[in-house]
Amino acid sequence: MLKRKFLSPENVWQRVQKTDQCPDGELLYVPITLNIDESRTFIYLAGQTARLPDGTVESDDMRDQLRQTCENIGICLNYVGATFDDVVTSKTYVLDLQEYYGVSDERFKYFKNNRPASTLLQISGLGFPKCKIEITAEAIIETSRLTIDY
Repeated sequence: MLKRKFLSPENVWQRVQKTDQCPDGELLYVPITLNIDESRTFIYLAGQTARLPDGTVESDDMRDQLRQTCENIGICLNYVGATFDDVVTSKTYVLDLQEYYGVSDERFKYFKNNRPASTLLQISGLGFPKCKIEITAEAIIETSRLTIDY
């Protein structure tokens, strides 16, 4: 039987909206969704950027932002027992292709043993104006490797 789990690790930024009904804030989406069956787990990561858990972006430099974005992906993967080697597909959204190409070697420091099926798109803007890059990823692991209760 397929189980679905929605996860929000505390050490990645999360979009929260405050309303009159929920003054402390309501989570608008989760960073990680799992589809779990007996033998394997499909991991879906929401787009990660260079934002720190407090919502700030420390640098305007594309290399720094790519590094922090990959660190955030790693946090999400590790949270459930996966690694970059388990990623099967990713989508990278950038504001400037040439700027990204100039630092894309940074990505290979994370995807060392694995080159997942990937899409690269240049777009006119991201959800947070200071961000220059956003990456979504999907991974598959054996369910026995999960590090969370399900």
